[in-house]
Amino acid sequence: MNANQKDAWAQVAAEAARLKQLSLIDLFAAEPNRADALTLAAPHLLADFSKQRIDASALAALEALAGAMDFSGWRAKMFAGAPVNTTENRPAMHWALRAPDAPEEVRACQVKMAAFAHRIRREIDAIVHLGIGGSDLGPRLIMDALKAHRIRGIEVRFAANVDGADVADATAGLKPARTLLIVVSKTFTTQETLANAAFVRAWGPKHIAAATAAPNKAIEWGVPASSIFPFWDWVGGRYSLWSSASLCCAIALASGPYQRLLAGAAAMDAHFRDAPFPRNLPAISAAVQMWNREALGHGSYALVPYSERLRLLPAFLQQLEMESNGKGVTRDGAALARSACAVTWGAAGTNAQHSFFQLLHQGVDEIPVELILNSGAHEGPASHRAKVFANVLAQARALMIGKPSSDPHRSFPGNRGSTLMAMDALSPEALGALLAFYEHRTFTQAVLSGTNPFDQFGVELGKEMANALQPALEGGQTPLGLDASTENWVNRLRDS
Repeated sequence: MNANQKDAWAQVAAEAARLKQLSLIDLFAAEPNRADALTLAAPHLLADFSKQRIDASALAALEALAGAMDFSGWRAKMFAGAPVNTTENRPAMHWALRAPDAPEEVRACQVKMAAFAHRIRREIDAIVHLGIGGSDLGPRLIMDALKAHRIRGIEVRFAANVDGADVADATAGLKPARTLLIVVSKTFTTQETLANAAFVRAWGPKHIAAATAAPNKAIEWGVPASSIFPFWDWVGGRYSLWSSASLCCAIALASGPYQRLLAGAAAMDAHFRDAPFPRNLPAISAAVQMWNREALGHGSYALVPYSERLRLLPAFLQQLEMESNGKGVTRDGAALARSACAVTWGAAGTNAQHSFFQLLHQGVDEIPVELILNSGAHEGPASHRAKVFANVLAQARALMIGKPSSDPHRSFPGNRGSTLMAMDALSPEALGALLAFYEHRTFTQAVLSGTNPFDQFGVELGKEMANALQPALEGGQTPLGLDASTENWVNRLRDS
């Protein structure tokens, strides 16, 4: 860390020390225009940061930190296709998959997907989508969020877990002759996905397709070349939902909504690329996240979408944020002086209110909360819409103002920060913008901490060890050199 960066962090720390002495209610009293000043807009999104312990001076310090960490330079490099994935010497061009002027190879793949979707819809009534991580979470979220836009008569099922119950459930009751198997694996070597795929292939689906960056391996496995849809090594797995990894969405959603999803993401790309830091929603949101984590000491945050259709968003963001930024070293390999990522967790409201909101309101630790609301039309009974709005607004207000009581069991300390973000509708465009917003926020947090968000070496060691242990658990010899606990468990499980 150079001198400018150290000075910038020192100023952020000084602002945090000042603001820790003030309550959120004090900040509102001192700033009559606070709510308007700290509400930012971006395509399809509106975010209110006024209930966070932050003000103009603190935001200026965070902007100075962004300058010291060369936010503008790294942003420009990403959109120029430079190798911002420094450890693997690759660009990160997931944004190009939804760009209006997408590369020719991307457009060709999209045309092929559309033609395949048009043909296969007449021949199937079910899709079994097999992937794991980004090859599963993104497409699964899209299908759940855009359920209202699904084509009738095509059921989509997912299996990711190597626990056999998952893939057994995915095929139960389906007709093989009317089922399409889609195997999504960037390398076509992912153990869990290939194990599930072998089971489903033996079950006998009439149609098989694959999305992969290793087409030759897919052909060797038995996928017809005409049913293989590429994506590229400049697309990280958790950023791949915009690619052929979402072939099931292109088939099971009407073609219009799928293109609208890409267009919404492209609109957010343009905002992130062009907006100055103070009005750049992903950048400011990243700065607030880092402020809460590193300046105020809150190690996790709760993500609560007040939309049943977005119930899978917390799981999606757990991978996006923690796999991207769960790092212990900088791009140059130096130990990080502070963390680059908070723990992401959450569930859909109002269900969450009846589980972990007890901890949020009265627990010892303050845990910032991010609340997401669909401010547009709602499905289901019309009378429920106002109930959802009342609950989300009440929770944000209750977290902030609390409620004193002479009975300590009924006392709410308040002064707990939250952000309220509203989508203008739960439309394909708004969903695309929301997911692109989180991608760019994740990238900005990496820039502010000096890390590379596009590799994921941390997932490899456990996989390597699992591959070494599996033969023993299938009846072979126990590997030499195991610790006593692991050796005991291998023997116990093998003999059970």
